[in-house]
Amino acid sequence: MPESDFIQVKGMEGELLLYQKRNRLGCTLTTRELIFQKPHASYQIMLSDTMGIVPFQPERVQGVQILDQTEVRPLFTNQYYRISAHRIYLINRNGRFEREATDLLVPLTDRFIEHVKRHTDLVSIPT
Repeated sequence: MPESDFIQVKGMEGELLLYQKRNRLGCTLTTRELIFQKPHASYQIMLSDTMGIVPFQPERVQGVQILDQTEVRPLFTNQYYRISAHRIYLINRNGRFEREATDLLVPLTDRFIEHVKRHTDLVSIPT
């Protein structure tokens, strides 16, 4: 079996509701937890530890002028969300580590957020 850059989370809790992999970020939602995987690190958040998920807009950086007329602009194409939790588990090649009272910024799709709204006790507040 080829080695993957993604760290697998063993002992996933709850029933699988949705898994998405996009732009080297894997997002898993079960009935009991959220799991985010990127190369060389995974983040596991129990829904019971989640305080909130709110939209987050990263600051836009001004375009950079290169060679007279070529302009390079950073594009933030996904909607980012700030997930606040009492506890987050970081899993990397060195082991599993608990982080208390942490925020995690993650780009999430509308489909993923709709599943979170539909299948969790988190309350949606109109913005």
